[in-house]
Amino acid sequence: MAAYLQWRRFVFFDRETVKEPAGPDGGGAGGGKPFALPPGITVCDSGRGSLVFGDILARGQIWFLPRSLQFSSFQAYKLRVTHLYQLKQHSILASVGEDEEGINPLVKVWNLEKRDGGNPLCTRIFPAIPGNKPTAVTCLTVHENLNFMAIGFADGSVVLTKGDITRDRHSKTQILHEGNYPVTGLAFRQSGKITHLFVVTTENIQSYMLSVKDYPRLELDTHGCGLRCSTLSDPSQDLQFIVAGNECVYLYQPDERGPCFAFEGQKLIVHWYRGYLIIVSKDRKSSPKSEFAGSDPQNSDKRILNVYDLCNKFIAYSSVFDDVVDVLAEWGSLYVLTRDGKIHALQEKDTQTKLEAIRHCVVAPRILERQGG
Repeated sequence: MAAYLQWRRFVFFDRETVKEPAGPDGGGAGGGKPFALPPGITVCDSGRGSLVFGDILARGQIWFLPRSLQFSSFQAYKLRVTHLYQLKQHSILASVGEDEEGINPLVKVWNLEKRDGGNPLCTRIFPAIPGNKPTAVTCLTVHENLNFMAIGFADGSVVLTKGDITRDRHSKTQILHEGNYPVTGLAFRQSGKITHLFVVTTENIQSYMLSVKDYPRLELDTHGCGLRCSTLSDPSQDLQFIVAGNECVYLYQPDERGPCFAFEGQKLIVHWYRGYLIIVSKDRKSSPKSEFAGSDPQNSDKRILNVYDLCNKFIAYSSVFDDVVDVLAEWGSLYVLTRDGKIHALQEKDTQTKLEAIRHCVVAPRILERQGG
């Protein structure tokens, strides 16, 4: 177990609040005023040049915010949007929402490059229900090859769609997993021709091999994590599944548990970004709450965002924010969305600046030692 208390701390990111775009003449409207997101964001994602938001003002709309900061939207559901998944390599957006009251979640797949009456073309609609049991959707993920979609549910079920996820006729949907604990995270891992699906609940972690008939399952651990507290690393960390509990962060291969790191604190949000592990935690002084509940929209406590380099064992950035809605990556930067509607950009510093900071961190203690001697 690697204790992070001994890790060096750096400031490898510059923080800046996103401002309103300036007017045509370089001034006028905007021009230094912080950009404000509308209230009521319940879900968001990013990719294909935009930040994507769901259910602003609870109207069932999906909103797109490009780099120009000019909002556009379309009506996706009659009532509300609950989940979004924007693919990175395709202009395909998957969503979950409701067109009628009750537990009747619908999955809709949108082709953002094709239009239908001015709106993105909806290429597929199907009910997100495991069998005939109405239950709430907890998480959604889509494979970048467009041949797999997985949906997790509060009753412990996972529904897998195999085949072209954009078309009804060319895919098959089945219940892959049934359990007793809410599913809190899903992630596809592709290594060569081998596809795995990681499934984490509040109480356990398992992997399914989807490249083999009957999808053999392997239980990896007997503890889990809360919603939004798992992610998949990139090849720099060997495509490991990362699960953040309140005491430790665990890494997993499809067939075994790997290293763990003693990062304490109640985890609320976990992401992977360009070789870094991003963790948003609750201040330890705050009162505890249900781990499954994730972040509480009504709680305005301060949040601590840490950026970890697991390979080199240092903290690349650490800062305190007001209640964090989510952390998104787009346009080469990280964007921290806070409950007050602000967007904070975290821009990674250039390599030369980082090397100078590392050199200073190594040389300064030696100079102090000589002076003290």
